[in-house]
Amino acid sequence: MRGRRGTHVRGVKVRRRSRVKIQRCLTDTARAGAAFLEPATRAFLHRALVLREPGSAWDVPKIQGHLLSSQGLLINLLAPLARDRDLATTVFRTLMPDTVHTITGITLESSIGRDDPTLLGDGTAWDARIDFVDPDGIPGLIGLECKYVENLQGPGASHRDRYYEVARASGLFVDPDAPALYRPGLEQLRREHTLLHLALPRGLAGRAHFILLGPALNPRVAAAATAYRAYLVDPTGARGGVGFSHLTLDAIVTALAAAGATDTARAFHARYLDLDRVAALALGPDASGTPLSPPPNGPAAPLLLPPPQRSSPPASPGTSAAPTAAMASSAPAPTRSRRRTARPRPGPATAPGRPTSAPRTSASPASRGRRARARSTTATSSITANPTGDTAAEGR
Repeated sequence: MRGRRGTHVRGVKVRRRSRVKIQRCLTDTARAGAAFLEPATRAFLHRALVLREPGSAWDVPKIQGHLLSSQGLLINLLAPLARDRDLATTVFRTLMPDTVHTITGITLESSIGRDDPTLLGDGTAWDARIDFVDPDGIPGLIGLECKYVENLQGPGASHRDRYYEVARASGLFVDPDAPALYRPGLEQLRREHTLLHLALPRGLAGRAHFILLGPALNPRVAAAATAYRAYLVDPTGARGGVGFSHLTLDAIVTALAAAGATDTARAFHARYLDLDRVAALALGPDASGTPLSPPPNGPAAPLLLPPPQRSSPPASPGTSAAPTAAMASSAPAPTRSRRRTARPRPGPATAPGRPTSAPRTSASPASRGRRARARSTTATSSITANPTGDTAAEGR
């Protein structure tokens, strides 16, 4: 559902006044590129949409209108790197010195072949494809999957025998038939990882690496990465296979700041990783402490919660237990109950001096049966006493 003025309101009916304007932009503002951290990112998105691969999934209204969408996050993160390959090389060489020597290209929503029966036969794709050259001069390929607040517990892909065939032939897994690799939580990682392996025999790259990207404060992504790594034969990829790494958004932001893109790093951190404002809103105006998520190059320190309020000491035996005027004024006023008191209904009017009849009560089944038998006996006796059929006598 899309509202008349809002953008990307899906799944629930929301009143116009109750829309969350912090996360969603108005339509005109969204089209102007307000969701992007840099003006040049809008042109980057336009070019990416024009040159997008057939079958790629782009939620353009959400990218332009939702300030915290994961797809918009990745665009704001990778657009500066795609425009400046020297900056991208410096960042990824800092993060992966044994793998990356030079970055040669960055493509969003990419796959080596969707719905190709010789691959996986489905629409599996990476959030970003990063082409690089390793220190030995071998061209390589990085497949990147980004999760912001997701927990990898969405609906999994339908069962295909091809998944088992590729997993067994890849040599990536200790037990390629492990049920956990085909269940929600790990099955998406397995599909994208094995898709990278299929790029090697096709000559698309000499080596490959799979990256799961997420915030440092998202424990579900970290737990999924730890669980998935336990099923891999060689997560480093040193034996010629496809390696696997879990990188945090915080590490990339720190590498951006170290490479000289301080403004870009701080703007990205303020939008997606600065949770101090969220903590201040949740804890109230009395919250104090050090930052929960410090900016790039800042000190890392835990958040200090405010101390609990102390209750008043008990009264001594010599003091009066009556509340003071200040306590009485600070006590909350009693609230009126919304439940209405039942009003008595007026009974039937009676003549003066005449006693009011007692209220009728429901008779039991046994008493109703006795009354019915008595009426039947009375009617029978009256008919027997008047065999001539005199209706007047029967009526008496």
